[in-house]
Amino acid sequence: MDITFNNVSYIYQAKTPFEHKAIADLSLFIPSGSFTAVIGHTGSGKSTLIQHLNGLVRPTKGEVIIGDYHLTQDQKPDELKSLRSRVGVVFQYPEHQLFEETVKKDIAFGPHNFGVPQAEINKRIEQLTPVVGLSDELLERSPFDLSGGQMRRVAIAGVLATEPEVLVLDEPTAGLDPRGQREMMDMFYNLHHQEGMTTILVTHSMEDAVKYADNVVILNDGTKYMEGKPEEVLTQRDALHKVQLDVPEMVQFINKFSEQFGYDIPYRRQSPAELASDIRQILKGGLTNE
Repeated sequence: MDITFNNVSYIYQAKTPFEHKAIADLSLFIPSGSFTAVIGHTGSGKSTLIQHLNGLVRPTKGEVIIGDYHLTQDQKPDELKSLRSRVGVVFQYPEHQLFEETVKKDIAFGPHNFGVPQAEINKRIEQLTPVVGLSDELLERSPFDLSGGQMRRVAIAGVLATEPEVLVLDEPTAGLDPRGQREMMDMFYNLHHQEGMTTILVTHSMEDAVKYADNVVILNDGTKYMEGKPEEVLTQRDALHKVQLDVPEMVQFINKFSEQFGYDIPYRRQSPAELASDIRQILKGGLTNE
């Protein structure tokens, strides 16, 4: 589903001494099937933006369009429950939302709430467990007896069991070790391509943004500060520094190499192995500084 923000503003506790404008006149288009990373420092408006995507909040001003659903201050979709079945949100530390007696019941809760027949729910659980890295033997265990990583996978399976068309990921790797972070993001990236979902990743990780996203949106003080392809946006060191962000580590390395040796290596989202190959060619005289 395409997602459009048309001049959206959102004010918390409006007309009170605690009034705070979290989003200000934000216009944004996220095409169906894309992988978009939303980046910004704390307080930039990221969390408020994603709360609009499944109707948790409605704009104070402007309009949010998600597929055929329209959200304004005065109007919410007639089928808000339907919208929420099509937009799955994996909040930060989703394992904190587990509550059922068994893993199977927790995964089934979402689709059951949306009226999916039990036979279909069972089929989805059977298909999902290997996808998220859970074994069948865990299904009848209490989710609270599992490791932290396993609990997170159960919570994610519960979101995926509703078969959303839009998947929103709010810092999905928070608290995981580097290996766990990589495995989790690879899983989401593979799901994105296999299912053709529109994926929105809210993250502080410039490395994840540049590795997985098709498009990057930088928020600052509730407004859109920059937008474009990762290799275009996330290489602009001075512009990023102005909003307390830094370029990815790979770009930092390329910049230091260029400053020290006088060779400009174009950043094209190459892997470390590909970058090493570029450097070998330079050292052998195979690349010229043009």
